[in-house]
Amino acid sequence: MRYRLTVAAEKDLSAIARDTLRQFGPEQTRRYGALINEAISSVAADPDRASTRPRDELGAGVRSFHVGLAASRRSAAAHVLYYLVRGDVVIVLRVLGDGMEPKARVALASRQAQP
Repeated sequence: MRYRLTVAAEKDLSAIARDTLRQFGPEQTRRYGALINEAISSVAADPDRASTRPRDELGAGVRSFHVGLAASRRSAAAHVLYYLVRGDVVIVLRVLGDGMEPKARVALASRQAQP
């Protein structure tokens, strides 16, 4: 499947890169960016994989995938992908930190992603 990012997800990724660079430096920023890309590719390859979760409380058809599951250990990441599948496209709605409440953030992105 193909994937696309919402504007909100693109902003999330920019903020994650900026914060990672400030806290951990350029090498870790590159590694974490690659891990997030791997997570997105994994979801696009199999959006209903066993390690994803249905999150219908956030919007019809919304699912989540912890970025750490794309690594050898979950503690390698602190973010979660929230996405929808529309036809043959995975729409990444948001990429939020573990501690962030997703309800309002994902619901808005989900409504904006509707055709």
